[in-house]
Amino acid sequence: MSDAGNRLLLDTARKRLVAHQAGQVRTCVEALNDGQIWWRANGDSNAVGNLVLHLAGSTRLHIGHGVGDSGYRRDREAEFAEQGPVPKEDLLTRFDSAVAEADRVLAAFDAERLGDTTDRTGKPITYGELILNQVLHFTTHAGQIVFATKLIQAGLIHEVWKTTPKE
Repeated sequence: MSDAGNRLLLDTARKRLVAHQAGQVRTCVEALNDGQIWWRANGDSNAVGNLVLHLAGSTRLHIGHGVGDSGYRRDREAEFAEQGPVPKEDLLTRFDSAVAEADRVLAAFDAERLGDTTDRTGKPITYGELILNQVLHFTTHAGQIVFATKLIQAGLIHEVWKTTPKE
C-alpha cells in the first residue's frame, strides 16, 4: 500500500474508534442511570458497565501499549468481575482516558510502520492488524452497548448510528 494509503487507513481507523464508536458508547452511558448501567439480563450476561470497562482495558492494552508502548498492565478478569455500581462519572473518566490515549497514540503513529511487527500484546502481530483488530473489537462491543441501551429503555436513544460524529 502507498504511504498515502497507509495514512488514510490509519486516519480512518482513528476516527472510527475515537470519535464515532466511542461517541456511541458515551451517548449510551450518559443516557442511562447507574442502576441501568449495571443491570444484567441474567447471571451469565455482562452489564453495560462491564463492557465499558472492557473497552477501556482492551484499548489501553492494544493501542496504548501494543502500538504506543505505554507499559500498561491489564486485569481483564476484573473488567468482567466488577458488579458495580461504579458511578457513571468514574466509568466515563476511565473510558475517556483510554480513548484519549488511543487518539494520541494513533495521531502520532508513523503510518509507514503499519506492516512492522510487534509482540507487545503477547504474540507477534503487525501494527496494522493490531489497530484493525481493536477497531473491530470496539465496534462489536459498542453495538452490544447500543442494543442493551435500547432494551433497557425504549426511546432512550434514537438514531445513535446516524447522529454520532464520524470525526
